[in-house]
Amino acid sequence: MIQRFFEHRSGRVIALCRLVLAVVFFLALWIDPAQPVRSAELGYALLGSYVAFALVLFALAFTNWWWDYRLAWPSLVLDVVAFLAAVYFTEGVNDDFTSPFLAFFAYLMLVTTIRWNWRVTAATGIAVTALYLLVGLGLAGAEIEFDNLRFGRRISYMLVLTLILIWFGLQRREQNVGRFIYGGEGSHETQPPLEESLGYAIEQTGAQSGAIAWIDREEPHVLVRTTGVVTPISGDAATDLAPDTATGDRIRLVSADRRRSLRASRRGRPVASERDNREFLADRLGMGTFVAIPFETPAGRGELLMSGIPGVCVDHVQIGGLIAREVEGAFHRHASLQLAQETALARTRDALARDLHDSVAQSLAGAALRLEGLRKWIAAGHDPEPEIAQIKDALRSEQVQVRDLIERLRDPLPAMPPQQVDLCQATGSLADELAVSWNVVIDCRCEEPVSVDGDLAHGMMQMLREAVANAVRHGGAGTLAVALAAAHNALVMTIDDDGTGFAADAGSDAPRSIRERTSRLGGTLTMRSGPAGTHLRIEVPLAERV
Repeated sequence: MIQRFFEHRSGRVIALCRLVLAVVFFLALWIDPAQPVRSAELGYALLGSYVAFALVLFALAFTNWWWDYRLAWPSLVLDVVAFLAAVYFTEGVNDDFTSPFLAFFAYLMLVTTIRWNWRVTAATGIAVTALYLLVGLGLAGAEIEFDNLRFGRRISYMLVLTLILIWFGLQRREQNVGRFIYGGEGSHETQPPLEESLGYAIEQTGAQSGAIAWIDREEPHVLVRTTGVVTPISGDAATDLAPDTATGDRIRLVSADRRRSLRASRRGRPVASERDNREFLADRLGMGTFVAIPFETPAGRGELLMSGIPGVCVDHVQIGGLIAREVEGAFHRHASLQLAQETALARTRDALARDLHDSVAQSLAGAALRLEGLRKWIAAGHDPEPEIAQIKDALRSEQVQVRDLIERLRDPLPAMPPQQVDLCQATGSLADELAVSWNVVIDCRCEEPVSVDGDLAHGMMQMLREAVANAVRHGGAGTLAVALAAAHNALVMTIDDDGTGFAADAGSDAPRSIRERTSRLGGTLTMRSGPAGTHLRIEVPLAERV
């Protein structure tokens, strides 16, 4: 609870520390009969006024973020004056531990580091040290008794502490927020993670209500998602919002009357503004005081609106920058997932098209060719039963291939390693089936067993299917010779036919399907085609598959 009370609220911490320091020092002087060393009435009056001033700033830090920010510089000046006055009223010969020197100076340095940056810390440290030196010289000039050695020692302390806090300011990180872990749930949807981003921003800010607007670069309308707002927008598109006015360009904290705001500069630091602010989306949603967090990605731009943040203050302007960075990262990851899925889908479609072309389409073409031959066979008065039996066997074999193709589509990424296949045996069996399906003679030779993974075996056999179909359909071949061998970490398959070769208008990429498969497997295809037949030489590397 305490952590949540002070988290991301530096103004509260600074005000509380100021009040505690002022009260403790005032009470310490009241209890110590030897203090103040000089001008007791004036000293109590000034220090009592400082306690009252600290109490007012403490109340403002908890109730009004605007005045907490606007009074930051005046309060720093008064803190420095109070520091010098306290040193003057308490400084004596034997009062090293009574003086508020070290605690007060450290407080001033930390305030500038938290509120601003190392430059302000350096300037404040140098200015306060110089003023302290002037006070010491003034005491010496007035012949007031004090410890010169202690005075010199404190000057050294102030310089060292200033250097340390300058380094702290240089190394200091801004406010921290939790990581937005977006794993891509629902990434199959085309819309980016609007609800997830809105939920993340509400969690990080503690807002009671919020909204997110998104404008895609390809779409003319505004998408809005809300939670807990007074007048939510129904539907995906906010038709009454213009894309050019729905979002802003800077992170900002805006008051309920729209007359005051803190806007992030280009360096991310808040800058006060007292001009009228036109906030179309916030007004449309009935929001009062809110923090606007715009973000942008290559796909479009958007804005988060957080309202009802407990203890909202200047810190939330800087926190907004961190939230915007996390949300932009989630949108980038969503876009990457979409691209990866689209790429995988395109590859799957391409592979499916090749498989359907090389197996189902070619087998149906072969069956049609056999049926045409059967018609002529019956017309010549021959017995059709043997031919019908062969066609039925060919169709049953193709049915097995289609089922295998369906199983591969259902499980494209098997959990187990690819099964090793004896390619020589598989090629011989396939050659026998193709010989029956296409009514040709296929001589298949493989001198030694060749064991390869299932993916490579599938690709090689599909290329053999395509080669036989092309030889018969386009070249009118009646005999084919297939040779398979593995040597020098490469698998080589040659296919020769006695057909008439490819047509003259077939194109330089013919046979297209075989070229695509060979390229996907990282291999090369060599082809010679002419009236005397076609020669194909397919070479695929084996080294990476062992």
